[in-house]
Amino acid sequence: MNKFLKSKWTSAIELKGWRHYEVRNVLKKKKQLELFAVCDSHISIIIDIDEINDRNKWLPGWKDLIE
Repeated sequence: MNKFLKSKWTSAIELKGWRHYEVRNVLKKKKQLELFAVCDSHISIIIDIDEINDRNKWLPGWKDLIE
């Protein structure tokens, strides 16, 4: 699970006004990830590890998405 630490992700939809996130912390016992918005490190979210593997919600790396 530590493979996720400091990994970079793009959300398919804006979350709290941002799309580009980085993993700040791996919560092993709860099987969750804490991510922060790259452009505003004060904004963070916590998601289940299973959710990060859903390519309809999250894409690995920082991507430009055209809507």
